[in-house]
Amino acid sequence: MSRIENSDKYYWHRYLDAYLPAFRRLGDVSLVVEFGVLHGDSVAWLAECFPRASVVGVDILPTQPEWPVSPRIVYRQADQGDRRAIGALLDALPGRPDLIVEDGSHAPRHQVNCLVEGFARLRPGGLYVLEDIGTSHPSHPTRAGEPPAPTALHVLLALQHRREAGLGLDDAVARGLAHPDFLSPAEIASLFKSIGQVELFQRTKLPLRCYSCGGNEFDYVGWRCRCGADLLAPADSMSCLIWKMAD
Repeated sequence: MSRIENSDKYYWHRYLDAYLPAFRRLGDVSLVVEFGVLHGDSVAWLAECFPRASVVGVDILPTQPEWPVSPRIVYRQADQGDRRAIGALLDALPGRPDLIVEDGSHAPRHQVNCLVEGFARLRPGGLYVLEDIGTSHPSHPTRAGEPPAPTALHVLLALQHRREAGLGLDDAVARGLAHPDFLSPAEIASLFKSIGQVELFQRTKLPLRCYSCGGNEFDYVGWRCRCGADLLAPADSMSCLIWKMAD
């Protein structure tokens, strides 16, 4: 059994439905970076998916005993709240990543830090995966009571709409999407110039088992696990696949 079956990417979010076709589209991959290691199941899976690539796992914790060990896997310690440290870590890599998977704290500000620093260093034609971006959705429980703000989710969807509708991005729109806690007008303009495509994935199936209790006896009418966990919350299991423009 692959270690990915222990990851919520597989059994809860079911992100593999979107990731596997995207990985095939990437072609040759030599360097993969994942923010957020947890137990190491996803890092091990990425090494399986790209058998000729080096995989860098980044976490706020030092290397843990249960994390997978391989000549192709290395670990680096960094705080997603420290944007300068994230940039320095990426600059120290042996090349430009082909794939970055951001599955760290899920804090919207941290997601923006990694997106700005990571996307700038991603190779042309590469893929940036901003996982669990549902935490930026206004209906997510962690955002209850907060005033509306243009998080990474809002900005990415807006940029994709401007591009697909042929509207371009002017200074007024960039300023309207900017926020001191998230993205500046200049960062928004830079993303617009370098993003080729944004694909928002949200699970439309029931999970294979519950993240809370581990069971799979569900209330199919109420869309809840027998333990009470919500199986189809509107802001759950959302991931953004962001393709960089090719040269």
